[in-house]
Amino acid sequence: MFCLSSLIPLSLSLSLIMASPTPLLKDELDIVIPTIRNLDFLEMWRPFFEPYHLIIVQDGDPSKTINVPQGFDYELYNRNDINRILGPKASCISFKDSACRCFGYMVSKKKYIYTIDDDCFVSFLISHLGFVFQILICFLNFEILVFDLFSH
Repeated sequence: MFCLSSLIPLSLSLSLIMASPTPLLKDELDIVIPTIRNLDFLEMWRPFFEPYHLIIVQDGDPSKTINVPQGFDYELYNRNDINRILGPKASCISFKDSACRCFGYMVSKKKYIYTIDDDCFVSFLISHLGFVFQILICFLNFEILVFDLFSH
């Protein structure tokens, strides 16, 4: 497991994404999102996330409908799914604290996992030198975790 915590210049990240006909790690990366709300925030992340598979884990009331913008490849799980899949071991997945993302880690079949909270937004800042940086804004601490699940 390793953590990426530095900001990446937007121009560099866009060039990496757009330069290759196949997005980086396309077949090796899942994006896990724990959520309690509609995922309209994904629209601002579309240039970065649309090529990847999303695993969305609904926190809270499973009867509430979570809306995901069209065009994303995703699986959506809620507490009922977790209870069905894990049976008596379902209590190991905590809810109401975003720890439900652990279930997303469990069901992912990819080598890497990127996780993001549903209150993280993209903003653009132009520095005094004219460089454009991607700034990640969150209401809570933000971490980009990339897990190498199959490292030996």
